[in-house]
Amino acid sequence: MTDLYRLLEVSQKATDREIKSAYRKLARQFHPDVSASPDAHHRFAEISNAYQILSDPRRRRAYDRGEDFDSRRIYYAAKSAEIIAKEREFNLQVDEELESFRQQTAERRHAVLVVVPLFTSAFYVMIAKPTIVEGVNFNGRLVILALSLVGLVYLIKNLAVVLQRYTYQSPDPFTSVFKEEDHEDKLISRRAGLVFLVCGYIVSMGLGYVVSLFMRDLSPEFSLSTIPGFFIFPPIVVLIIGSVRRLGGLFDRF
Repeated sequence: MTDLYRLLEVSQKATDREIKSAYRKLARQFHPDVSASPDAHHRFAEISNAYQILSDPRRRRAYDRGEDFDSRRIYYAAKSAEIIAKEREFNLQVDEELESFRQQTAERRHAVLVVVPLFTSAFYVMIAKPTIVEGVNFNGRLVILALSLVGLVYLIKNLAVVLQRYTYQSPDPFTSVFKEEDHEDKLISRRAGLVFLVCGYIVSMGLGYVVSLFMRDLSPEFSLSTIPGFFIFPPIVVLIIGSVRRLGGLFDRF
């Protein structure tokens, strides 16, 4: 008899959660719509059947005792009606897993394209020390300030999304006794996330200032007129990169 645990690459003492996780991993790997392997159809049917049995406590206990578990067996007829029906049964679940994987990738890309431009622009602004606000007329200043304001709103909204997605809110010490917040997928607290953003911005500016000391011939001197640029231009940079990303997403649809 085929070892179902070996098919799913788990031990016989594996928990339901470990079995489910192993199945998801193998399903992504051997699903016929994803894998180019010639035996993907057959391998997917095997792991699907193994998961169906081991995820059912009653059938798993029967299998562990060597008893008949609803007379279902691992079979090898690649185009049999039962395999095709089983594929259809699991297709939706695997498709949902793949869509979830794509969504998580897009979310990570979004976080990177918000945080990295913020830190990078703070670094370069500190080196360049732009005084463009003083070099343009009144209308030009209004345009720059308007862009900066829009960029600041955009930046705050997107940082809030990133913090909501990747950090957890520390529970109230009184209510946490009765209810513990589920944050197994979030690595750090909301406060730690805010500290990281603030410190990252300050460190980026500090590094830019240090680099500017070694580039005295290219980097302007620090003055009061350069201070507004430290707060005006980073939000504009984040806004521009976010807008370009959105336009790229629109073009991808055509």
